Amino acid sequence: MFMAIPSVCNENENLPAFLREWRKYKLTIPTYGAIFISQDNSHVLIVQRYSGNWSFPRGKMESGENPKECAVREVFEEVGLDISNLIKSDEYNESKKEEKYSTLGIINVA
Repeated sequence: MFMAIPSVCNENENLPAFLREWRKYKLTIPTYGAIFISQDNSHVLIVQRYSGNWSFPRGKMESGENPKECAVREVFEEVGLDISNLIKSDEYNESKKEEKYSTLGIINVA
């Protein structure tokens, strides 16, 4: 985003280095969210990120949150659904892409 604003790029020669360090830092924060799967396994819910990429609703844990609280908050923020009574601690998918960890609860919906 910053690289698309010439006035920011031109005035701050340290911006590219700062952004590289920020991306490295972001990879160290695990994300939590949910995978919504229809009962017949024919549909899933995905959201479009500001980057244009598509993914399951998820986000980074805030200070003082546990993983379930983070998943519930992130899903509510991104799609407006309260999953606090739907998410189960024994039904989830964990993945690691590069150094980024992601844990997504699996929720079957009608």
